[in-house]
Amino acid sequence: MNKIHLSRRLPIKTINADIDSFYGLGSISGPMPNRTVAVPESIDANSAAMGAKQQRETEIAALVKAAADVARQTKVELCNAVMAMQESLREQTGHNPRQH
Repeated sequence: MNKIHLSRRLPIKTINADIDSFYGLGSISGPMPNRTVAVPESIDANSAAMGAKQQRETEIAALVKAAADVARQTKVELCNAVMAMQESLREQTGHNPRQH
């Protein structure tokens, strides 16, 4: 599978300007595109699909960030619990392994 280079994406302003220009061609009588991918319906469908996928991408990115935050907080809580356990053992035994 080919790797997608996100840095090579067209800016949304450029895409929208191109779509507006394409629709402006409709006011000119003459031949319309003969490729099915270039007809207005296809442009609209692809634009809607792109918007939906970008929305999903944003939602997934938010979920990943939230999961990373929860994992980081859980790690902090685990470390705190281990340190509390060590302190509790030192208090019970009166032994400090760092004093030698």
